Amino acid sequence: MPGATEEARTETGRAGAAGMVLVVLAAAALAGFLVGAVLGEGRADVSQGLTFAAVFVPLAAFVVALAWWQTRRRAAKLGLGTARYLKVVRLVRRGEVPDDPAELPAAIDSARRARRALNLQDSRLAWWLLGGVALLWFVIGLLKALDGHYVRAGYNLVMAGLFLVNPLTMRRQRRRLEAVERALRDRGHLRDPSDGTEAPAGRASQDTRP
Repeated sequence: MPGATEEARTETGRAGAAGMVLVVLAAAALAGFLVGAVLGEGRADVSQGLTFAAVFVPLAAFVVALAWWQTRRRAAKLGLGTARYLKVVRLVRRGEVPDDPAELPAAIDSARRARRALNLQDSRLAWWLLGGVALLWFVIGLLKALDGHYVRAGYNLVMAGLFLVNPLTMRRQRRRLEAVERALRDRGHLRDPSDGTEAPAGRASQDTRP
């Protein structure tokens, strides 16, 4: 019975990973089409949009393949399959900790990486860059609207809005990560929630014994 449950869990993880790859490629195709369509003067250029989509998809496929290779190596070091490791990463992003002791090292690794990324995004330089890029998109959008290029103006304003929404997304990510760190710290697997430091292996192994 446990073997069947584990196999079903692995198949679910693989299906989720495959679905995520398809979503990324579809998003790349859509982004390429929109970029190509709105770059033309006047009305949208469908043929140029299709050309840009054909360029974006192989680039996205290369990035996905590289990320998958790195994730597979990381998962192997933690003793998990790639799909199972990605399932743990998704749990951590939702603010949850896996119940399986074998998945706790992956949860610790994911929390540590997420904390480093958030600390980097919280730097003053990152905020200045974020605000500058949002302002640039907004100004260009207004200039395009004044020139009568409303499609490109709408695209630029949408991009500016996405950069402005990013701080709200970071706040939600921080709350979820803090919840994961508290749960891991209560189990004795984290010493310092500020940097996701892993507890000594001896203590972790004692806490996970049945």
